[in-house]
Amino acid sequence: MYAVKNKWLMVVNSGQPVRTRLICFPRAGGDPEQFRDWSNSLADHIELVTLRLPGHGSRRKETPYDQWAPLIEDTFLALKPYLNEPHAFYGQSFGARVAYEMARLAQAQYPNMTRHLFIAGCRSPDSQQPSPYLHTLPKDDFIQALIKLGLLPQTTLQDKRLMALFEPVVRNDLKLAELWSRCPDEDLDIPLTALYGSDDNIDTAASMMNWRSFTRREFELIELPGTNDFFKSQRNRLLHIINTHLGLLSN
Repeated sequence: MYAVKNKWLMVVNSGQPVRTRLICFPRAGGDPEQFRDWSNSLADHIELVTLRLPGHGSRRKETPYDQWAPLIEDTFLALKPYLNEPHAFYGQSFGARVAYEMARLAQAQYPNMTRHLFIAGCRSPDSQQPSPYLHTLPKDDFIQALIKLGLLPQTTLQDKRLMALFEPVVRNDLKLAELWSRCPDEDLDIPLTALYGSDDNIDTAASMMNWRSFTRREFELIELPGTNDFFKSQRNRLLHIINTHLGLLSN
């Protein structure tokens, strides 16, 4: 196993020839390290690349983005060296929004290199965000909402210093996610797989169904047991789905 880290990205591969990359974007407040163990279960020809935004993980002391435009611009700049060869994007919740925006830019600048887009636990851009918005809740209610959604690790909850850093970052991510919208005016020419949790009351099947309007290629909507944390609770099944799709690229 071979790993490279820089300020923005963590890159892990098996040491075998790389035929495609899986570029992953964490959910609100998420540390890209949460994807590290995926590399043990991904096919050997898949290189794992994960994004680390300011305010997240080892960059937790940096100021997070509070506007979409600079976040998208800087993220795409960081990813450019990895987009001129076959790749796929996977995003979870807030990260799925980032993944979609990266797919749009990659399609324009690196045509035919994005082979698949995996959208997990994220309403379609033209679907209405449920109210009340979580990012507007008072602190105590906000923390309870994070616990309910599984967005707040116990280790963070029990550490006042980490909580002081984590709360504004995840609130900021949720604000960007909840206010995000886009019309299906520039369809992707990329196969798209949308995944949702059977018990997720926010990003439901109904709110994700219209992702089919955002691509001209193959579309599928897959239900996984559990809530929005299925990327952990259903890890093996999720990685089987990813391997199956990306395995086709190795032929």
